[in-house]
Amino acid sequence: MAHDKIKKLGDQRLIATIEELQEEIAIQKSLDPTTLDMSEDNIIVGKILLAKYSFLYDEARHRHTRFSGFANAISE
Repeated sequence: MAHDKIKKLGDQRLIATIEELQEEIAIQKSLDPTTLDMSEDNIIVGKILLAKYSFLYDEARHRHTRFSGFANAISE
């Protein structure tokens, strides 16, 4: 019983983090085309953001986390 509560809490935190990263990726994707000169720092930060998202998304799939509210932001 306690294991289920802990897993559910962990899944909720994982989903919340994934949703936050999705929002950041969406903002970045909307700003990138309007930026004339992307600095190396911006490019690196973008790659780190996508790597974090990819890792957490794969973790959610591995844990069989159920949530119908998000789609893969990388493929969008």
